[in-house]
Amino acid sequence: MASSSTSVKPSVGILSIGDMGMGIAKLLLANDYEVLTVSAGRRQIVDVASDEELLTRADIILSIVPPRDAFTTARRVFNASRSAGDARKAKKGPASNQIVYIDLNAISPRTVAKINGLFDVMPITSPPPTPSLTRRLTRTLSMAGSQQSTSEPPPPPPIDIRFLDGGIIGSPPSKDKSSDEPNNSNDQDSTWKKPSIPLSGPHESLLTPALLTLLNMKFISGKLGTASALKACFASLTKGFTALSILSYTTAATCGVLPELKSHLEEYMPGLAQRAEKGLTGMPPKAYRWVDEMREIGKTFKSSGGMKFGGEMFEQAAEVYRFVAEDTVLGNEKTGKRKRGMTVEDVAEAVEEGVQRKMQKREGKDEKLELAWRGSWGL
Repeated sequence: MASSSTSVKPSVGILSIGDMGMGIAKLLLANDYEVLTVSAGRRQIVDVASDEELLTRADIILSIVPPRDAFTTARRVFNASRSAGDARKAKKGPASNQIVYIDLNAISPRTVAKINGLFDVMPITSPPPTPSLTRRLTRTLSMAGSQQSTSEPPPPPPIDIRFLDGGIIGSPPSKDKSSDEPNNSNDQDSTWKKPSIPLSGPHESLLTPALLTLLNMKFISGKLGTASALKACFASLTKGFTALSILSYTTAATCGVLPELKSHLEEYMPGLAQRAEKGLTGMPPKAYRWVDEMREIGKTFKSSGGMKFGGEMFEQAAEVYRFVAEDTVLGNEKTGKRKRGMTVEDVAEAVEEGVQRKMQKREGKDEKLELAWRGSWGL
């Protein structure tokens, strides 16, 4: 278990190793932390065979998965915690039955509360004795005197998981090559570009100051859900703006005014133009992840902000990203293997192509329905 009073670096498990998870893993590895994951096949990262083994060896688990998988991943860890207690004690010692689980996914405070409910109610391995049973046991023991009890010891409790809420604002950690000195191979002295990782919850003392500083983590509240609310509000202005840009630039291309839109933005709102172009060209490989993130933002605005229309608005933003991911060629894009959507013009063209295909399918269905209707009437 990690604590601020020990100089031993905690082992960190990461679920799962995508772009962000890999960036955080590289930063940890460069600073001599052990990093573990489950069957990812990544070099330098300890690849364990199961969730149970991960809980046996890790002191901290970072959940970095698509928002739709946040609760499922937490439930996986919770289920594994009920059977890994003995193995963890054997490996870590009897005083190391705690693990810190940090959810860093783009989820709403309501989903945070759902995950916290999972970890907060640890399973009872056997029903507690009734008062009458307790009295009978006490009488029996007093009569037996010093005789040894022949009953089996109770099963060990599950691993104690302490839950923290978090969010990641910014791009994956990356090493700043310009800061390297000649012949300097010590990664600990290198400068890294890091995202901001706000945290909230009651277990701040369980993370070492060194780890908090390394990962640019900062506790903003002792109340669970606060960090996720900050993430949602921030992402609504960035990824929400990109969803709006998809609609604007595609419609401008369809109407033949995309060059004029770009020139007007560059002249009158250059900062907005740069933000839109960066968002549009960076969006394609991530669109599938942002579908549920938009929905979680909507839940935040509806449940925490009290604005039902906010939920409806971001449900539509989710539909924009769903369309890009499932109904355009941009949904095939992978980070580091880009072919389409490298310019705003191509993003608009790809989305327009998807719209045309949907319209053609719809017209085909309408035509078939009309023919069926005419045939039924002998026309």
